[in-house]
Amino acid sequence: MRYSIMLQLVTTITAIFVTAAALFGWIQNRQINPSGEVGRNRAIEKISTNR
Repeated sequence: MRYSIMLQLVTTITAIFVTAAALFGWIQNRQINPSGEVGRNRAIEKISTNR
């Protein structure tokens, strides 16, 4: 009985680690859309030059 509980605990912890690693890998490798940043920077430049 104790072996079964230990196996479930190890399996659950392993699944959590694998999920966290997959999420971290996805966050690190996703493509960031630069158009939003470029648009924001252009708006800031326009405000700065109008003064």
